[in-house]
Amino acid sequence: MTRITQASKNIKYSIIAYSVNVVLKFMVRWFFIKSLSLEYLGINGLFTNLLSMLSLIELGIGPAIVYSLYKPLAEKDIKAVKSLMTLLQKIYILVGAFIIIAGICIIPWLNWFIKSNTIVGIKYFYVIFLLNTGISYFYSYKRNLLIADQKQYINSSCQMGGQIVLALLQIFVLIFYPKYWLYILLMPLVTILENIIVSKKVDKFYPYIRSKDEMSLNSDIKECIIRNVKALFVHKIGAIAVFSTSNIILSKFVGLVAVGLYNNYYLIINTANSFVGQFITSITAGIGNLIVSENNEKKVKIFRVTEFMIAWQAMSISCSFYVLLNILIELWLGKQFLFDIFIVKWFIINFYIMYMRKAVLAFRDASGLYWNDRYKPLALTVINIVASVYLTIHYGVVGVIWGGIISTLLTCFWVEPYVLFRNSIEIKLKDYFKDYFKYAVVTLLTAFFSKWLYNQLFSEITIINFVLGVVLCLVVTNAVWILVFRKREEMVYLRNIARDKFGMKFL
Repeated sequence: MTRITQASKNIKYSIIAYSVNVVLKFMVRWFFIKSLSLEYLGINGLFTNLLSMLSLIELGIGPAIVYSLYKPLAEKDIKAVKSLMTLLQKIYILVGAFIIIAGICIIPWLNWFIKSNTIVGIKYFYVIFLLNTGISYFYSYKRNLLIADQKQYINSSCQMGGQIVLALLQIFVLIFYPKYWLYILLMPLVTILENIIVSKKVDKFYPYIRSKDEMSLNSDIKECIIRNVKALFVHKIGAIAVFSTSNIILSKFVGLVAVGLYNNYYLIINTANSFVGQFITSITAGIGNLIVSENNEKKVKIFRVTEFMIAWQAMSISCSFYVLLNILIELWLGKQFLFDIFIVKWFIINFYIMYMRKAVLAFRDASGLYWNDRYKPLALTVINIVASVYLTIHYGVVGVIWGGIISTLLTCFWVEPYVLFRNSIEIKLKDYFKDYFKYAVVTLLTAFFSKWLYNQLFSEITIINFVLGVVLCLVVTNAVWILVFRKREEMVYLRNIARDKFGMKFL
């Protein structure tokens, strides 16, 4: 298959799987809030963040080895693939075991992370979360082979099946036997089942990885992996500082209720943010193949197209959030779960900034440039934690959002494209930022116009008006984008693909 065909297949399956997952998550959250208290929802967010910090021990080995798999898979070097997968299996088993042991050591200090804890049995709940995280590593190493070989659609199908089973079982429990311990006990059971199914699928497609014969790794590959793992370790610290500390900070300085409210918004925003993650994950292997096999002109062209698509998606989703986010929360959960519009605006700004990094990060990962910006995550971590703690103490929930924005603008915003353009693809940094700010200005103006137009057309908060609002935002944002950028080379390229590859002759 060509890269475009394979990527299209991966994207299609990823979007279907993700859409199903999103619907189920919203359903489960609704039943959860109706059946259990908001403090339990805060526990979910807190434990997820704590265990994300423990997973730091993984050191970024998975991404480093996925990068190392691109070339041997493209060259059909079975020995190298087998060697890498054997190494990954051993490491992931050790990682899973270490996470469980290290997690147990945290138990005596759990209450320190919570302001005014009133939950009984919290240590037992934590152990269930811990086991779910630890055992996920015992089979999940095989997913990396599917991803590296542009077969993300198989992984997506298995994940969708697992999420459907989990959601249905959790909804059943919440309706007929609303006990939190039973609700979370289902997670490790489904995790084990899903990982076993993925393992069998991989064994079917790559039977050679089941052979017991040991194969030594090429010294060049070893050196590359060790170097990338060292760099990915600090990258993972940075990622945890930005994405896995907010709930801990809010729990410590504001309380579990604030964590619960925050996580309702975060669920919606992360849903949209992860949507592009499905798209990026589906094409990253193709980008890796592109990086090792094409000239700079081709790489630059594909990067610009990818960035253009990301910016397009960022505008549509950000404008929709600006108009409809609080309306969605009110319809879904009720007025008592709303944040002030001031906080919501900063949620959206942070979302846009994080979303717009996706293209650069995809090409950086596919290029294996983890070592080149290894100091950035350290600066990101220090700035984020200091700013978030200080601002949260003084300004509450919005402080943790401000901390994330400040740390990102001072580090990732300019360091990541600088490293990519200096070491992998030749693009002038000023040209990149010129496009970035052009996209941002169009997004800002379109958001204001969409909000004004919605307020002119709709006055009541109803499901019908919300649905019409979604249609309105999608029509306005896409119409504006196509009108403003209709003559750009990237738009012409996308139009030709849609017409030639997907039969949209009317374009």
